[in-house]
Amino acid sequence: MEKEIFEKRPIIISAWICAGKTYLTKKYDNVTELPSGDYKYILTEEQKAVVNKESLKSTKRAINPAWPQNYYDAILEEAKSGRYELILIAPCMPFEEMRSYGIEFILAYPDPACKEEYKRRAISRGANEDFVKRVDTTIESDYADFLKQPNEKITLQPGEYLEDALIRVGILKDRR
Repeated sequence: MEKEIFEKRPIIISAWICAGKTYLTKKYDNVTELPSGDYKYILTEEQKAVVNKESLKSTKRAINPAWPQNYYDAILEEAKSGRYELILIAPCMPFEEMRSYGIEFILAYPDPACKEEYKRRAISRGANEDFVKRVDTTIESDYADFLKQPNEKITLQPGEYLEDALIRVGILKDRR
């Protein structure tokens, strides 16, 4: 009898800002996050020394010339490594380009009714005023773009974090 080998691939989820990606990586050993800023920007020594990295979002930073291919490569490399069952990535990528690059991913975005909630989340984690304004001005257009994508989708409901949504759809097991 021939032995079948099934390669278990991690699930890659592109989740919107303030959804709770970092929280999940701290709570679950089988989850990792690849923040896009680590690949997109070349930070000055002063920026590297900043303790609250959230405060750097929406500030002027030099773009890494290897961007975005270096990020795509990092996502694919992490997926091949088999270290994690769930890889959380940034929501700011050109989705068609990511699909063409060979990245299969699920999208997780909040319902636009969650706008005030997400603004509060951004403020509570120390985001600067420009970042909070970005949440305010882009949640509807980002959600409209999300709906047009052919990827599998998860809509985060009011009061729901990414963990709650992933438990609801059966991707995570409830550890509470």
